[in-house]
Amino acid sequence: MCNPVRSGISLKLAIACVSIALTAGGGCVGVDSNGDFRNTSDQIRQHTGAEQVYDPDGDAGTAEKVNDLLAGGLTEEEAVSVALLNNPTFQALFQEIGACRADVVQSGLLSNPTLSLGFRLVEGGGRAEITGSLAQQIVDLWQIPVRKRIAEAQLQRTVAVVVEQATRVAAEVRARYYRVLAGKRAEELSADNMALIQQALDVAQARLRAGDAGPLDVNLVRMNLLDAEIERQSAERDRVVAEVALAGALGLSRSNAPLTLAGALPQPLAPEHDEAELQTVATEQRLDLRAARLAVTSAENELERECRNVFPSIVLGINGERTERRAMPGRDILADTLRSSVTAGTLTAPSIQPRSEREQARRQFIDSLLGATVSITLPIWDQNQARIARARFEVIRRRKLLDAVAEAAAQQVRESLVRSRAARELAVLFDQEVLPQAVQNLEGAQSLYRTGEQGILPLIESQETLVRQRRRHVTVLQEYALAMVDLELAVGGRLPPSDGATEESPTQGDSE
Repeated sequence: MCNPVRSGISLKLAIACVSIALTAGGGCVGVDSNGDFRNTSDQIRQHTGAEQVYDPDGDAGTAEKVNDLLAGGLTEEEAVSVALLNNPTFQALFQEIGACRADVVQSGLLSNPTLSLGFRLVEGGGRAEITGSLAQQIVDLWQIPVRKRIAEAQLQRTVAVVVEQATRVAAEVRARYYRVLAGKRAEELSADNMALIQQALDVAQARLRAGDAGPLDVNLVRMNLLDAEIERQSAERDRVVAEVALAGALGLSRSNAPLTLAGALPQPLAPEHDEAELQTVATEQRLDLRAARLAVTSAENELERECRNVFPSIVLGINGERTERRAMPGRDILADTLRSSVTAGTLTAPSIQPRSEREQARRQFIDSLLGATVSITLPIWDQNQARIARARFEVIRRRKLLDAVAEAAAQQVRESLVRSRAARELAVLFDQEVLPQAVQNLEGAQSLYRTGEQGILPLIESQETLVRQRRRHVTVLQEYALAMVDLELAVGGRLPPSDGATEESPTQGDSE
């Protein structure tokens, strides 16, 4: 026989057990992105050559590291490290990695179960009806694996994007660093030019006092000196503007400390890298190519997820009900005694139902109900065909974009290599022929002017020619440096070592 008390207890136990089973897997989950941060930092060091990179967990020590790098002059590599430590725009990119790690954690979680409770009172009194159900969405069982793959691919793509941005920050810092060096060299050349013209002015004034030259020679040289002063001030302005731009890339625009650079414009390398080798390196290590490949993977996983989403909702649950029961009518003992006495003809006690009969009567009532439920969204009108088709188009689009990125990468490598080769050839030409010839012409003009064999105009022209060629030489070295920066950016990181060493060409000071 079924005991109604035990039936109620079994219903409660059943609902409690299902609740525990459905919620036990949830627990407390945390988002730990430290491993992703370390992985990203290692990749940034590999692609940029920087020794120090921003660490979100060690943000408090960033200022001290930057001050240590700035002390004693800033080399090119130290400038890159300062930017990767202190640039706020770059620092913000790391938080995207943490957000993607949170998405990965979220993608592996089941949907929360649904608990429903109902309570209805019986008209006229009696035991109330109580209903309860607990339901769980089970589509997650086959959606979670593909959701996790999508989230993981997006995380890796975000890491690739952050590393690519780091290479771009490094390239921009190097370019601005070289512009400052070129500006400083141009300013030095302007000062040297003024000293050279001052020597010519001294000679012209000496000849004027000796009666070997007229005032026109002195005035022409003095005007040339004024032009040189204008050039010097313009060079100083350009150098200051370049330093401001470099400070912005380093995240030091609000700092009043002066930037002291300890470097020089790079000299051309010989021999240069082979184009086929650089194309192979670019294919392997360019981060935008890696991000594009991961975008294709994400699109393919999204297509699989949409194909699994034909049945968007399947809910299993357990349902329990404690049925209502009307109150037993009250009993008038005096009336029942009178009725029994009249029937028996003598005073008679009313009939009393035995306990066994009362319990048997109670067992005829249904005390509680317990059962399972299933709810399925039938794919009759909407079979998810449109979303599946859209996902297929997205896969094709991502593959085409991957081809476009690969094509653009090959073009960038070729263009940067052509520019670096042209700048290298010009730099060698200036070192070996142009500058030595300009110096020789000036020395000859100075000698002839001192002896009075020719006038001041050939001397002024030879001075202007030497100054112009020196400036062009600095411009060529700057173009070569910027072309090498673009070439590193085109291959996605540091260049592989070339077979030859630095070409033994005269240094800037020797050749000029």
